[in-house]
Amino acid sequence: MRKSCLALSNSGEAAGGRLTGEVLLENVLTEIDSLLSQGILSNSREVSGLLGVVEDTLMLIGPQLRDTHTTMETDHTATELAVRRGQTPPIGPISLANDNVRLDTSWETATGNGTYPGFTLAGLVCYKTVERSVNNSFQYLTDTDTDTATATASKPNYQISSKVVTAFVSNPATEHLTQPVILTFKHLQVRAESAEMNYTCVFWSEGRVHEEGGAWSRSGCTKVTSNATHTVCSCSHLSSFAVLMALYPVQNTFELRLLTWLGLSMSVVCLLLCILTFWLCRSIQETRTTIHLHLCVCLFIADLVFLTGISHTQSKVGCGFVAGLLHLFFLGSFSWMLLEGVQLYRMVVLVFNTTIRPLYLHAVGYGLPLTIVIISAVTYPDGYGTTQHCWLSLERGFIWSFFGPVCTIIILNTFFFIITVWRLAQKFSSLNPDLSNLHKIKVFTVTAVAQLCVLGTMWIFGVFQFQEEGTVVMTYLFTILNSLQGALLFIMHCLLNKTVREEYGKLLSCICTPLKNRYSEVSTTNPSSSHSQGSRSAETTGESQI
Repeated sequence: MRKSCLALSNSGEAAGGRLTGEVLLENVLTEIDSLLSQGILSNSREVSGLLGVVEDTLMLIGPQLRDTHTTMETDHTATELAVRRGQTPPIGPISLANDNVRLDTSWETATGNGTYPGFTLAGLVCYKTVERSVNNSFQYLTDTDTDTATATASKPNYQISSKVVTAFVSNPATEHLTQPVILTFKHLQVRAESAEMNYTCVFWSEGRVHEEGGAWSRSGCTKVTSNATHTVCSCSHLSSFAVLMALYPVQNTFELRLLTWLGLSMSVVCLLLCILTFWLCRSIQETRTTIHLHLCVCLFIADLVFLTGISHTQSKVGCGFVAGLLHLFFLGSFSWMLLEGVQLYRMVVLVFNTTIRPLYLHAVGYGLPLTIVIISAVTYPDGYGTTQHCWLSLERGFIWSFFGPVCTIIILNTFFFIITVWRLAQKFSSLNPDLSNLHKIKVFTVTAVAQLCVLGTMWIFGVFQFQEEGTVVMTYLFTILNSLQGALLFIMHCLLNKTVREEYGKLLSCICTPLKNRYSEVSTTNPSSSHSQGSRSAETTGESQI
């Protein structure tokens, strides 16, 4: 700021000490651009300082402008000033506007009831980049407890949804206007209000209200109307204004909790059956079975942790640990699916030696996700656990430490599956195809593609589920798919496998045979005893007749 003041002073000296209002305005806005381009706004106190200095400076420059209407736009600001001079105060409506906001008031409001100095000034400054400079400060609202919507729902998370503007007039008494001013804001993104989101009109309240230097407040500002693109605000005072987007977390209804518990419990049971099948069934032991075993182990642990700990956000350390486990084992499930794609590719391309060594399998299946988790935890340890879920934070793009590897694995597996199908088609069309082996690989490929689709689709909805603006529909879709994945894996890899069905049949016969033998023993014992009793009765009858 000191350098900026010196620059303005030097420009005045260069012009012989006589500067017009237009030159002053251009110089000030140029210096403001220089400040904002350096990203100096790191906290709310600096925001308050900038907004106050700009407003005070423009109120001094405004009366020196020659034109009655002046518009000036720079890289970081869009400024519009209107001045009326005369012996009597001006009357009538005033409308100042740019691409992002419109101010509607009257000359009577701008003049006020005090002494008329011979001119009336009204101004509007729109800051094009300030909302990105101090986003954390711009998400704080001082009077959340006074909001009836907040009182009846969970505490919302606020995001700025418009450009920041400063509206000012020459009237020195603007704290309680007799006639409110109307501000029409254009939203930064097109989005209609819903049960999970609404718009709030706010002004910047300086340090006397908030000890850290300033924060947003809705006092004196009300929302007149709102749609997907614009919000109209009515304010009884003048200051710096904006529109905040209040994001209310999706409520955990009884139906959703019941669906989660029932579905995930069924998924955990089915995954446990899969694990026992792949572990104990000797007739299906091969590399692909090992891959399925560890895939189900990863999903079993992930679902169990998800079921018991996803919402336990009370302890930051515990929540971070749960998020780390989910990150590790959900990544592990995708790593084992990548190995399945590689194994299918080797089965089709290589005739011999298609087995992958267990050391290599475990190095990729568990080593790769563990490496990613360790690097992520060291880089940004606060990224594990949020206020709403024990999952990865959305800040600093940390969520891509999960979705980045997942997207890469899905792309790689899609490539492997396309090559596998293409080579299968070639082998089927050859003169002497090994039909039994090719049909086996064909079934393996179909189930692998279906498996990838189930988990991939689940995490497509999972992206929206764990976003702050997650909707009820996405929550239910994610919960249903997350609940069904264990059952679908059990059906695809166990019930639809003829060898496994035969093993199940042998197991059932082993269980049923002792019961059948016991029943047979009881059945054969009863007729003999009744027969002997009948013989004795006949002998007794014969003796009595004789």
